Amino acid sequence: MRLIIIFFLFFVCCANNVVAQDSVAIARTKDTSVIVKSDTVLKKKFQPDAKRAGLYSSLFPGLGQIYNRQYWKVPIVYAVMGTTVYFAIKRNSEYQKYRKAYVSRIEYGDNSTDEFQGVLNVTGIKQYQDEAKQSRDLMIVYTVIGFAGQILEAISGAHLRNFDISKDLSMQVKPVMTPINTFGVGLVVNFKK
Repeated sequence: MRLIIIFFLFFVCCANNVVAQDSVAIARTKDTSVIVKSDTVLKKKFQPDAKRAGLYSSLFPGLGQIYNRQYWKVPIVYAVMGTTVYFAIKRNSEYQKYRKAYVSRIEYGDNSTDEFQGVLNVTGIKQYQDEAKQSRDLMIVYTVIGFAGQILEAISGAHLRNFDISKDLSMQVKPVMTPINTFGVGLVVNFKK
């Protein structure tokens, strides 16, 4: 009698793990983000394509972030890009102003009619011109770095869109007992099961 009860409990426990063919067929549509099962529609999480996000960001700044559905990053992208472009244009106009005055001073000498006549000498104009040019070139480099950075951010944002950041992933430092009966410090890492 006990043997029959044990077999019965064993088969009942195993029956939960046994799966027969489902009578309701699962049909996939062309859009892989939607799975149709009988009367209900189950939606998978949106997983953007990293290559496409990078391409969109390289075509137009911020478009990759929009594609990733991270709309809050778009104003940051435009603030960074707009600031660097603004200062590059401003420093370029200053450079052109000093350059024009410097060329005028070299060409006409003391008879020049530039706006710095009586305020700056030739070496002072040359120094301001060089500083403005260096600052302009630095702002252009910052603009290129900002442009490349927003492309890389769109790519990494697409990769990490559905990254699991649950509390089940943890790391702790605990005292442990080693096999030779000595104490030490161990690193315990728990992963989600």
